[in-house]
Parts: sequence; C-alpha cells; structure tokens
Amino acid sequence: MEQLAKRCFSRALAVAMPMRANEPLDAVRDVTRVLLVRPNFRIGNTLMTAPLVHALAERFAGASIEMLAADTTAPLLEHLPLGAVHVVSRRFVARPWEFVRLFRTLRRRRFDVAVDGGMGSFSGPLFALLAGARHRIGWTGAGDRFLTVRLDSARGDHVYDSAPAFARQLGQSCADRPIYEVSAHEVVAAETRLAATSVYSDGAVRPFIALFVGGHLAKRWPAECWIRLASELARRDARYLVFAGPEEADLALRLEASGHPVVSPGGLRAFAALLARATIVVTPDTGALHLSVALGRPTVALLRQERSLRFRPRGASDVTLLRPNVADVMRAVMGHSDWPAVSSCRYDVAPGLSGTGRPLSGREPEDVDHRQRRESDPEGDDERRGDAARRAGS
Repeated sequence: MEQLAKRCFSRALAVAMPMRANEPLDAVRDVTRVLLVRPNFRIGNTLMTAPLVHALAERFAGASIEMLAADTTAPLLEHLPLGAVHVVSRRFVARPWEFVRLFRTLRRRRFDVAVDGGMGSFSGPLFALLAGARHRIGWTGAGDRFLTVRLDSARGDHVYDSAPAFARQLGQSCADRPIYEVSAHEVVAAETRLAATSVYSDGAVRPFIALFVGGHLAKRWPAECWIRLASELARRDARYLVFAGPEEADLALRLEASGHPVVSPGGLRAFAALLARATIVVTPDTGALHLSVALGRPTVALLRQERSLRFRPRGASDVTLLRPNVADVMRAVMGHSDWPAVSSCRYDVAPGLSGTGRPLSGREPEDVDHRQRRESDPEGDDERRGDAARRAGS
C-alpha cells in the first residue's frame, strides 16, 4: 500500500510539476546567501554532512552559509562557521503552523542557493524549493524535479565518500569523514564529570575504554554480550566506562547491579566531550560510532548486518567486527595498540572464550566470509552462527 501511494504521488507530481531544464553550475553567480539543507534526526547523517559547510564556504567565498537541520541534532553544528541554523522538529506534525512559519522565515532570508545535503534525497530538494532559493543544487535522485542544478550522483561504496565526491563536483574538497569539535568549556565540564568515576586516580583522568551499549533495533548487540564483555574487561583490570541512554535503562540497571561503572551520556555535546577523552570506543553501528570517528577516537565497531559495512570506521586505529561474539571483541580490544594504556594485563583470551572472526583486508567490504561455524559459546545462536570479521582500518 505504501509503495502504491508513493507511485501515485510521483505520477501526480510529474503532471503538476514537470521537470525543468537543467542549469549549468557555472550559471550560479552573485551568491551572497546559501542554505545547506539536511533536516535529519540521525546523529551520523548530520555529522557526515558537516564537511560540506567548509566546501560551500570555499565555493561561495564571502557568502553567508546557513543550514536547515533537525532540532535534535542541531547542537552538533555549533562549531561550524554557519551564519544561522534553522530547525525542523517532529512536533511539526502536530503543530503544522510552525512548519509554515519556518518556511516563511526562510523565504524572507532570500537565499540565492540551497544545497541538498542529503545528496539524492527527496525531502532536501523539496525543502530547498519551499525555502524559495533561486538556485537549488543537488545530486540526481528522488527529488530531481525540485532542483535547478542537477549533478550526476557519485555515491561511493562507503557513506563517508559522498561528501567529498559532492564537494569535488563543486570544484572544492572536504574531509572524507565526519567532523566535530569540543569546546574548551565542554572539556572542563567533561573532566569534572569523569573525576567522579572509576577512571579518575592520582589527580587525573586515566586512559579508559568507552562502551556505548545503545543502538537501533537490529543493530543492537545483545545485552548478555555487553554484560559479559564488561565482566571480561573487569577481570583484566581494564579501566572502562559504560555509556547508556534512556532506551537502555534496563540494561544500565543490570550492569550497575553487577558492579560495572555506568555513566549517563547527558546531552549530545556533553556526551561528545566525554567520548573525546576515551582511549578506545566500542560501539555498534549507531550515532556514537560516527561521533567517535569525528572525534578521532580509535573505534571498535560491532556490526550486526552486512549493509552496515558502508558505515564502518576506517581510520588506521579502527577495527570493524561483523556479527562478533564476546571473544572476538576481547581479541580486538586486547590486541589494539592502545590496550597497554588501559590495562597492565597482557594480551590473552581466557579459556571458554572462543572467537569466530578473521581479518578483513583493506577498505573493501566484499571480503566477508559467509561460512557458518558453530562454537561452544553461551551467547546464543545468533552469536554462535555469526561470522565475525575484523579489520584494521586503512
């Protein structure tokens, strides 16, 4: 039914709004105000769009760069050179007059250019049109007919490649990973919070492992695995903190009841400042993964689905594990070059912990072994059958 509705809407739109001729990018001149459109509620998508702000500032030198974002992720943009940030909210569904008011405000700004930061999305070009921009730039995709300058899509195998590819089409360059900066005030606040935890000793915050136990639906690592992983780290005298959001309240209580140090992340920027102090970050495919990458933290990614390989971290100190069990994660963490900083325990895997992983070489996700193995392991069938893949990012 949903697909039928979409087809009917697309056909009606084609009749009501025929595709206009494509403008060349060189025709976009005399630009004084630019709107980057990415009203997305996901942390990762917002962070991955951030590098385009610098590319647009270079392309349209002297112009004011503003952004249309989501209210929940807008705090992630505070460090960027933006003249203003306008926000879309989920509450607009119940308060449509606020949606109308927002776009009246945007139209009064008289943007010369609006850029679809979703790079092929439907809503980005539509919002660019509603904002009244003279020129609307984006990749070919679902919202083609709302654009005036349609660039050929250059989407790569990894999501981090999209922003640099788009920037190159504008004649510019940008970072090939998410970017983020913690303010000096936030550094001090994070130090104060960490001083009240188990990783603080001898008057300083000691190197530690951050375990982020959140995740969206099927991307979550099982609760029993997190509990066992924390126990294995504790048994090796490793310094670690568990970060759990409101949706993981039950798991947080179980971890605390077992004596593990659990920290509430707080707001987005407060959490980022805490994560910036971590020596190694262990996280599923979730916003915390991309925030860790943006902060330059060595990241161990626990992926449950092959399609998540497009979102894997790929720094020199990063490790990606596909469908791992606890032994795979322990092997990755204890084998990491930063392990000696968080524990004096030598590299080992305890009896009873049997891993299922093997390395992935280079950046390519195709080198995944799909053979099923059975392991005598109490973590459940999914973990026993799972084929974990480990790779050091390039």
